[in-house]
Amino acid sequence: MISCKAKNKTDNAGLQAANSAKTQSTVSQTAPRDLSKIDLDLTQMSATMIYSTMFDMLVMAEDYIEKNIKVSGWFETYTDPQTGELYYAVVVPDATACCQQGMEFVWQGNHNYPDDYPQPGQDITVTGIYKMIENNGITYTYLEASKVEF
Repeated sequence: MISCKAKNKTDNAGLQAANSAKTQSTVSQTAPRDLSKIDLDLTQMSATMIYSTMFDMLVMAEDYIEKNIKVSGWFETYTDPQTGELYYAVVVPDATACCQQGMEFVWQGNHNYPDDYPQPGQDITVTGIYKMIENNGITYTYLEASKVEF
């Protein structure tokens, strides 16, 4: 899980990693992809940089689309009260642990909840391709998870 112990760090390695990921060329959706190559590893950033980068991923989503991203936090679910659809997320706190951001993920393969997933609140690391879809005029982003560790 992401630790707030890193909040006293003043290095900007996380910012450099985020900027590097944003400037790399995106891979065509039809081209084979090396999923072992991580474009943006949020697990190596301070809590402040992770939170800031996740916010940037929401605001400037186009800069991150088709990037292979790794993030750690805790596992949570959300059930849409209107549709009953279940969503899965990795939740990350800011440095003071007063605020949180969640990133939805869709785990590729044949995985059933709750049998194949961690318990809500359990530490989790998710690696996957950042995707954007539009549904009824609303744009959504999520990680298409190739690897989920808990």
